[in-house]
Amino acid sequence: MRAMLIDDEKPALMHLERLLRTDGRIEPAVLCTSAREGLERLEQEAVDAVFLDIGMPEMNGLEAAEYIQQARPGIAIIFVTAYSDYAVEAFDLQAIDYLLKPIGTPRLQKAIDRIVPSVQARQAAGVPSAPVSSAADEERPPADILTFRRLELVDPESGDVRAIKWRTAKAQELFAYLLHQGEQWVRRDELIDLLWPDAPIDKSAAYLHTSVYQLRKMLKEWNPRLQLEYRQESYRLLRGGASSDAELFERGSEQLPRDAAGRMSGLQRLLAMWRGGYLEQHDYGWAENRADELKRLRLRLTLELAERERESGSPQEAIRRLSALQGEEPFAEDVCRELMRSCEAAGDKRQAREHYLSLERLLQEELGVRPESQTERLYERIRS
Repeated sequence: MRAMLIDDEKPALMHLERLLRTDGRIEPAVLCTSAREGLERLEQEAVDAVFLDIGMPEMNGLEAAEYIQQARPGIAIIFVTAYSDYAVEAFDLQAIDYLLKPIGTPRLQKAIDRIVPSVQARQAAGVPSAPVSSAADEERPPADILTFRRLELVDPESGDVRAIKWRTAKAQELFAYLLHQGEQWVRRDELIDLLWPDAPIDKSAAYLHTSVYQLRKMLKEWNPRLQLEYRQESYRLLRGGASSDAELFERGSEQLPRDAAGRMSGLQRLLAMWRGGYLEQHDYGWAENRADELKRLRLRLTLELAERERESGSPQEAIRRLSALQGEEPFAEDVCRELMRSCEAAGDKRQAREHYLSLERLLQEELGVRPESQTERLYERIRS
C-alpha cells in the first residue's frame, strides 16, 4: 500500500515519513513539498492514499484535494494541519481522517486503521492505484511489465523500457508463463512439461532449477517487489503491485466513464497502449487464447471509438484509425462497414464504395463467399 505525502515544511514531511515507516503498513512512496508538485506526480505514480497538508502557499490542501478527487475518484485523503479550524471543510471533502500537528504515533495508528480497510475495499473492486495513462500524453509507459507485441520491463526508477538480456530463452518463457498465470500456483511438473517436453526428467529438472535461479537474479536486479515463490512442488510469481499492460487494458475497458466525452477520452487512452498482439513476437502457443481475447477486445474498442469520432464530427480521425485496423483485420466486415460510413460522413462516397469493392474481391478470391447482407445493403444505400 503506497502513499504520497505533501507538505511544504520539510521537517514535518520527514517526521511523517519516519512514523509511517515505523508502522510499516503504508509505504511513504512519494514525498512532495508543494501541492502543484503533488498533482504532477499523481499523474505518474500509483498511490493508494495522500497525506495532504492544508496550510500551503500558492495552492492550499483543500483546493488541491478537489483536483485530486477529480483525477483519482475515491482515493484515500488524510489532511494534516496545525489548525483545527479546517476540520468541517476537510470532512466535507470526504477525507478519511484529519491529523493535527505535531502528529503522534497513537493518533497516526488510528488513522491507518481507517485507511487500510478503505484502500483494500477499493482494490477488491478492481480500481487501479493509478489512472490508465496514454502514450500520447506521457513518455512513461502506464504499466510495469509490457506484453503487447513483445515482453519488456519498465525501469521502476526512470520509467525507461528495458530490454532484458535473458541468459536463455527458457528463462524468459518461464517468467512470461508465470506472469500469464497471475499469482496462481503452477506445478513444477507442468512447467517442465511445458518448457522441456522432450528432455529426460533429470535434465529437465536441472534446466528448471537453472532458469529459476536466473529469473530470481533478474527480478532482484530489476524490481525487488516481484518475488518468485516455491512451495509444495509449485511456483508462483508475486508481483507486489506491479501491473502489466494487458491487465490495465482489460481492467480499463470495464471502467470506462459513461459520459460521452469521458468515454471517448478513455477509449483513446486505452487504445494508445496497444503496441501489437499479446506476446506475438515470442510465438508462445499457450498465449494464443488470451491473445485472441485481447485482439477481439481491441477490435470492439476501436469500432466504438471510431463510431463516436464519426458521430462527433471527426470522420477523418475514424478513417485513419480504421484504415490501420483493416490492414490487420482485412476480413472483418464490421471494420469495413464503419470505414464506409466514415468515408460517407467525410463526403467521400467514392472511397466508401471502393472499400466495399475491395472487400468483395478479397472474400471471393480467398473464401469464395459474398459480403454479409448488411454490408451489401450499406453499399447499395451509399451507391444510390
